[in-house]
Amino acid sequence: MAKYIKKSNLTVANTRGNYGELIGPGTGAIISFVSPSLPETFADFDSKGRGDAINLDLYGWDADQSVAVIQVRHAFRQHKKWFMQVRKTYVLCGFNENGEAFRHPVSASVIHGAIRRGCTPEQVVEAVQCWMWKVKPDVLALSRRQGDVLIVPERSANPLKNKEYKVLGNSVTVAGTHEIDADEIVRIDGKPFIYAKNPILRHKKGQHKDTKAPMSDSKWFTIRVADEEASWNFSQRLGD
Repeated sequence: MAKYIKKSNLTVANTRGNYGELIGPGTGAIISFVSPSLPETFADFDSKGRGDAINLDLYGWDADQSVAVIQVRHAFRQHKKWFMQVRKTYVLCGFNENGEAFRHPVSASVIHGAIRRGCTPEQVVEAVQCWMWKVKPDVLALSRRQGDVLIVPERSANPLKNKEYKVLGNSVTVAGTHEIDADEIVRIDGKPFIYAKNPILRHKKGQHKDTKAPMSDSKWFTIRVADEEASWNFSQRLGD
């Protein structure tokens, strides 16, 4: 198990290279900090330039959450006369609340869009998390996370009004390992999320503490499982 560090004091300047990667002082220390969540880097080429390598670049960093946005890049050449080929996956990575390392493949277009808008390293992380759970930044700040599942406050005091819905009971499992216990759980027709009244989120493997719903004027919340981008086999999701 990775050592549990609630908050990191590592910082990086918002200085970027030609491809949007962060190149300021502190970049190497941050990549090293989150390295338990990442594949090992290497370079293995023969005298004719055949072989492959794994490299890492930093694109976003939030010290308060101790999470980073990393590009995992696989470069390879199978024949001495071939051009070098490159495969990339971008991941949000760091440590869950129990210290376990996690890695979640995310959208490259969201990352580069945030960089083009001049976002800070922290704002790049925020943009990725908003994409994962389909929320606005202000709603993200009011929500509560357990692994890749988010409890999001509902604006409406009665989201079921004039809606067709199916009652799912008082306990439902999402994402395979996260159990929702609530006064009532429903699925509204046409909506992508489960709605739960006064929910508590529990982890079946015991790798996360029970997560209660955040304070809200409404007793209703949506339970959202994070979207995930397709990934290469060297950078697939780690943890839940």
